[in-house]
This record gives sequence, C-alpha cells and structure tokens, in this order.
Amino acid sequence: MNFDAIAARMLYEWLQHNPLPGKHQRGNLKTIQNYASDVDRFARWFKQSTGLELSAESLTSDDIQDFISQLQTVQERKPNTVLRYFAAIRAYCLYLLKTDPRIQRDLSDGIRLPRQDPMTKRGLRRLERRAVMRVFNVPWKDTEAARLRLIRDRAIVETLMYVGLRVVKLTSLKLGDLNLGERSGSILVRQGKGDLDRTAGVPLKARQALAEWLDTRATLGCQHDFVFVQIRKGYKPLGVRSVQQMVQEVGRRAKLEIELSPHILRHTALRLWRKKVGDDRTVAKQMGHSEATMRKYDAIQHGDVIKAAEKI
Repeated sequence: MNFDAIAARMLYEWLQHNPLPGKHQRGNLKTIQNYASDVDRFARWFKQSTGLELSAESLTSDDIQDFISQLQTVQERKPNTVLRYFAAIRAYCLYLLKTDPRIQRDLSDGIRLPRQDPMTKRGLRRLERRAVMRVFNVPWKDTEAARLRLIRDRAIVETLMYVGLRVVKLTSLKLGDLNLGERSGSILVRQGKGDLDRTAGVPLKARQALAEWLDTRATLGCQHDFVFVQIRKGYKPLGVRSVQQMVQEVGRRAKLEIELSPHILRHTALRLWRKKVGDDRTVAKQMGHSEATMRKYDAIQHGDVIKAAEKI
C-alpha cells in the first residue's frame, strides 16, 4: 500500500483478527486484500486532493463524502462499486476508532450513499436465464479456439448460476474437487467463508456442462490440475478477472438490462435453491454462509445438499 507503510501493515493485521464492520465474522484473506487495496486507492486520492497523508489526524467525514461523490459524479462508478469502496473506508474508520484513543466517533457515520442495485440481490429470472443460455448456442467466432471457449464458458456460467460458487472459489477448483455422476454430483469447496471446507451439490444442468468441458479439457494436454484454463498456448489457469470479463460479455450478448456479473449469477443460484428446495438450512449449507451461521446448521449433512441439487 502507498500510504504510511507501518499504518498499512497495522491495518492489514487488524483486519485479519477482527470482524469486518457490520459483520459477525472476520473476512477471508481475499476480502482483506481487497479492503486493503481499496483503502490504498482512497489514500492516494486523499493525498492528491489535500496534500496530506491519510491518518487519524488528517481524515474528516467531509473527505469521505467528497470521495464518494467523486466516484459517483466524476468517475461515474456504479452504485455497487461505490458501496464496495465505502465498505473498505468504513473498515479503516473502525480500525481508527478501536486502536486510537483520540478518535471518539466513527468518521464514516452519516455518509450519503447510493442505493444498491436491487438486481444484484434478486438474481436473474426465468426469461433472463434463458437469454443468457441462448448466448451459448453457437460459438462467437468461426474458430477452434472459439469453440473451446464456448464449452468452457458455458460450464463456468452454469456452475455459477446453479451451484452458486463465489468466483474466486470457481477459479481455484481442481480436478480432484469434482465428483460428477449421472444421477448426482458434488464439488468440494476448499476453505470457503469462515475458512471451512464444504461440499456443494451440483444440479443436472451444471453437471452436464462441466462433464462436457472436462472431456474437452482432457484433450488439451494441460500441465496442471486446475479445472478452468485459458484457451491459448500453455493453457494456464483462468483468473478471476477473465471470468468477470467473460460474464459481462455474456450479459451484453444476452441484451440484459443490467451488467451481468458472477455475483448476480450467485444470487441467481440462491434464488433457485430457495424456490426449489425450500429449506433455508440446506440452502445455507450449499451457499457457504458465515462460520457462525454454519454452526447453527451442523445437523445438515453433505449428502443433503447433493440430494437437494436434484430438485434444481
């Protein structure tokens, strides 16, 4: 991070050992890294705007509001992006409140924020899901690489949309994590939220798409066991950003009214599981809720989510 190295390290360590603002659990490593990165961006903007280093002595609520307004009006960032930055700034403010006795209040209180796009909460409806899947009827280009990408990308989208994996967990999947059969299937999600491994059920549509991709992948001669790979020489593991960009392009081709994202696809899975399964305990197990929530649902066994997947 660019602002004071000692302060940056102390913030990072504090985030690793304390609950995030508004949460009852600590963030996972990826979340903490994202928070630290966003605070660093805020600190760089702060220095450019004020000429000061970001610190307990220099920060005011007005500075936070100015940054939020700049994101909305000058940079024209989407509401969810603005809220993501604010979550990181709020964590920094809480860190100051808890560690610096001179700070008497949370500087992030009272900040005017945009409303979250409700689409990201509800997921895609039936006709929208159909529009998304029509995108994969034919390759986007008349090349062998495009044919391979079509098979891979369909497997990615169906896994996100029917299994409900977080994108970082999807790109971390290895061949040994998949157990796919004709009548049922499961995915071992390693170190999910709360640093707990869990088993997620795989509905039929996702199983079929994954099976087709695995058969195709087996012909590529990959030198590693990551499930999803780049379609180019070397076939390196596919990254999170590549998945995000692909999903956005799928949304554009499907002519959706919103910008499609892996997060929206995850909420689509949540919507489907709640509707078809109807048991919130099983849905919690499938989606990998927080450690505290998971402890309440200890009676739900791995086999329950695998059986429930057949209802999707």
